[in-house]
Amino acid sequence: MGSLVFDKINLTGFKSFVEPTDFIIEPGLTGVVGPNGCGKSNLLEALRWVMGANSAKAMRGAQMEDVIFSGTRQRQGRNQAHVTLTIDNSARVAPAAFNDSEQLEVMRVITKGKGSTYKVNGKTVRAKDVQLLFADASTGANSPALVRQNQISELISAKPANRRRVLEEAAGISGLHSRRHEAELRLRAAENNLDRLQDIVAQIESQLLSLRRQSRQASRYKRLAGEIHEYKALLWRKRWVAALDTLSGATDALRACEANVQDTALKATEAQRLAADLSGTLKPKQEEQLIAAAVLARLNAAKESLEADEQAATSEVRKLKAQIEQLSADIERESGILVDAQTAEARLKIEYDNLAAVGDQSATLDAAQDEAEVALRLRNQIEADMSELTTLIAGQTARAESAARELDQSERRLSGRLRELEDAQSKLASMSSDSGASANLFTASAKDALTALEAAKSAERDAAARRNEAEEADQVAREALSDAKSALGVLTSERSALDRIVNRGSRDHATALSQITVQKGYEQALAAALGEDLEAGVGGSATLRWTGAAEASQSLPSGATPLSHLVSGPAELVARLGQIGVTDSAVDLASQLKPGQRLVTRGGHVIRWDGFVMEAGAETAASVRLKQQGRLQDMVAEIDAAEDAVTQAQTAFERARDRRNAAKDRAATARAVLPELERKERAAQAAFAQYETDVARETAQKRSLEERIERLQSEITELRQQRDAAKSAVDGADRDETLGPKREALSERLFAARADADEKNTTYRSLRNAIDARTTRLKAVESERSDWNRRQSQATDRVATLQGRRDATEMNYQAATEGPDKFEDRRRALFAQLGDAEARRKTAADSLAGAETALREAEINARDLERLAGEAREARAGADARLIAAKERIGETKARINETLQCEPSELSEHLGELSPELALSENDIERKLERLASEREKLGSVNLRADEEAVEQEETLNTMVTEREDLIKAIARLREGIDELNTEGRQRLLEAFDVVNGHFAKLFVTLFGGGEAWLSLTESDDPLEAGLEVFARPPGKTLKPMSLLSGGEQALTATALIFAVFLSNPAPVCVLDEVDAPLDDYNVGRYCDVLDEMKRLTNTKFIAITHNPVTMSRMDRLFGVTMAEQGVSQLLSVELARAEELVAAE
Repeated sequence: MGSLVFDKINLTGFKSFVEPTDFIIEPGLTGVVGPNGCGKSNLLEALRWVMGANSAKAMRGAQMEDVIFSGTRQRQGRNQAHVTLTIDNSARVAPAAFNDSEQLEVMRVITKGKGSTYKVNGKTVRAKDVQLLFADASTGANSPALVRQNQISELISAKPANRRRVLEEAAGISGLHSRRHEAELRLRAAENNLDRLQDIVAQIESQLLSLRRQSRQASRYKRLAGEIHEYKALLWRKRWVAALDTLSGATDALRACEANVQDTALKATEAQRLAADLSGTLKPKQEEQLIAAAVLARLNAAKESLEADEQAATSEVRKLKAQIEQLSADIERESGILVDAQTAEARLKIEYDNLAAVGDQSATLDAAQDEAEVALRLRNQIEADMSELTTLIAGQTARAESAARELDQSERRLSGRLRELEDAQSKLASMSSDSGASANLFTASAKDALTALEAAKSAERDAAARRNEAEEADQVAREALSDAKSALGVLTSERSALDRIVNRGSRDHATALSQITVQKGYEQALAAALGEDLEAGVGGSATLRWTGAAEASQSLPSGATPLSHLVSGPAELVARLGQIGVTDSAVDLASQLKPGQRLVTRGGHVIRWDGFVMEAGAETAASVRLKQQGRLQDMVAEIDAAEDAVTQAQTAFERARDRRNAAKDRAATARAVLPELERKERAAQAAFAQYETDVARETAQKRSLEERIERLQSEITELRQQRDAAKSAVDGADRDETLGPKREALSERLFAARADADEKNTTYRSLRNAIDARTTRLKAVESERSDWNRRQSQATDRVATLQGRRDATEMNYQAATEGPDKFEDRRRALFAQLGDAEARRKTAADSLAGAETALREAEINARDLERLAGEAREARAGADARLIAAKERIGETKARINETLQCEPSELSEHLGELSPELALSENDIERKLERLASEREKLGSVNLRADEEAVEQEETLNTMVTEREDLIKAIARLREGIDELNTEGRQRLLEAFDVVNGHFAKLFVTLFGGGEAWLSLTESDDPLEAGLEVFARPPGKTLKPMSLLSGGEQALTATALIFAVFLSNPAPVCVLDEVDAPLDDYNVGRYCDVLDEMKRLTNTKFIAITHNPVTMSRMDRLFGVTMAEQGVSQLLSVELARAEELVAAE
């Protein structure tokens, strides 16, 4: 079966390929070479990009537009990039939508700000279509056949589930997998649509049931509405007839009462005028008395506030004095830190100067190094001569005697060197071996001291902040307590004044007013209704008193509330209060008043049964007294609340004071530990600095001893060799006496040369170690000086800041100490004002009492005269009110008929329907009938009068939805069958591909490794489509392991074998290998190339290898070179194979 063949890829404006560039993809092995950073990998990314890659990160960019050429210093950036892949489709294996052409040109274009566009043979297609085109060809943007840099290691470290993708590529089900995923998405969407459709159907069915129920309710509603209309017409017809009869009777009664009123009105009017004049003079006196009481209460509150201010000023003086003492202590502590810093800086400066005075010893070090090198060369020369002579002596058996002496000398030198070695080792062993532990100890000690100091400073700052917060909270609590006490004083003074006003008097009896409690808001109504009768006594023998009467049987007009329901008081007043009605509008109900009754509004408008009217006006003495009584009752709760507030404020103040004292103690404790911790921190730093100096000196000595030991061990080895050679010469050779002295002299020279070389080398190393130790200490001293300078600067700043704060606090303290002297003057002035206010209050109270006595006598006289004229006025007023009420009733009835029934009274008979105008029903019976009908209609609730029409519409909608639901159920069934078929086919093809790939993988592994064995295994799930792919391998001579546990080279070869096994099972049209050979040595690169040759022979896959390895280059069929002659712009060139390595050398 044929497959798609990739012929060419064209790049324009893509990354560094700014000019149009054609990369011909020939059969066989094509190599791409070039220096690092010249754009070789951009060819692979262009191929992946045109095949539908949608990850900017995979393109090594922050966003997808980064693939567009961004410009260089010489070239403008481009606005567009496009890549075109030319494909040979002569085998007609492309998807049906593209299978009409023998050649396919897949183009992807990206424009800044507009995104990507895909075209196949010039026709715009979706990205999904392009991805499926390549997925069906066993390739794609994420195909394992496109091996980018480091992808081999990613495949090695990938989870088994992620490795399964290579099997899917081998089985050719990548596209199948995408289609299954897409079908599952469609299935889920269809199921969701079905669920929503089911909900909609259920909702419509519920709505349809509701509409049918609403339709029945609408029919019942219309029937009830008709009956209500007819009974309303009957009711208003009866009311119209009754209103006409009432008007006729009221007109006759008014004419009879007019004459009786004239005689009695004049005297009563004169008496009332006199009482009114006296009442007008009473209000200013009451106001003066209230003002005087309020002034006295305000001055008492001012006195308490003055005492609180004086106490606060005294507390402020104490607080400022404590702050001055605290700041002085802080300044003294910071000054101590400053002195310590200056002392430490002076000490470090002396040490630094001493170290710096030594100067630059580089010349001395170079001279010592030259001398050591000269001595070393001389020693080496003598050693060479000695070696030559020793060899000559060893070869001449006649010189045995000289060899014996040499043996003796060698043994003596060996013994001497052994003693020196033992001495050096003893000295080295005697040195401290716990320098690391000591360093850790000193470092930890310094760090602990610094940490403890910083923690103590932080704790001191926190304690100071909490102390300031506690002092602020204490001040706030003190002010809150003062405010609460002032508020309580004002309320207490006001209650005392009101209590004296309300309960004053020299009477020998309790008035009705003092025994009455009225609901809030009805004081004006009660005062207007009863007037001065409230001043009469209750029971007893007072001249004016209430003795009680039987309650009247007659009821108040409908809609009026008896005043007795709103007022609680003595039983003697119940009869009077029960005949006084409270209403919002007295005029509307006046015509229904019976003799002895009156109506009153909350504002004080009074209408009596006899026609007497008193308009709502200014407050009377009785209403004022009633309001004062109400205020006294309200003040009980207010004073209780104020007392609770004072108690809570006192408790809060005491708690704040305790917290302030505790915070001050904690701050003092935190400050007390600072000097000792600072001393410990300085001592720890000094000890650590001394330790570093000692360690540097000891380290230099240890290095010298270690080098000497190493040198002695080397000499001992040589001396033992010489001794052994001398023994051999003594035992097996003739003595040659002529060479003995020469060898002895040469040996002495060698000994002297070695000693001289060792001495000069030791001198050089000691000098170098001393210079290194001094340099290290100089840097440490510079760092310590910088640290102490920083501390000195900080201490100086803190001292200046604390001195400024102390100066400001002292100024505040000076100002605060002058405050208490001023309070005595304020207290004397306040006591003088209190005396004046008390005298004023007493004068106002006496004046008010005299005026009230005169007014009471005038009112008694007026009531006597009013009683004589009362019956006449009441009779006329009652008749007049009844006439007016009858006329108003006529007009109101007509208006209500027009409003309710939209007709005139004469047309009422036409609205009765089947009811007879003479039907024997009273108004109450008709009203009860209407109430029952209205209740039945009200029980129906809100009624949808269009329910019939809406029910028909919903039934049509429901039928449509049911049909759509059946179609959707069938579509879901077809989708599920399709997904099952896809899963079945995918599992079968995946298992078949697994067997094939596993076989190829085992063979390729043996080929690459020259032996061993390997296989694949499906893990983690019984379903092949969900299982993971694990790789097990046993290289020659090793045990079986998972791929992740192999060595780096073995992992690379194993992963390469797996990729090539996929090719053999389902070859992709093209395979790109980006520096896959990088981790391999030359031997394994050769095997890698052998496999490439074999793959080329077995498959039609076109291989593109991006490489730097000369071995790989030499095995390619052709080479392309990528250069960057112009900075930032890549060019593609064909390369001679002989020039391939030269391009690599240009890196």
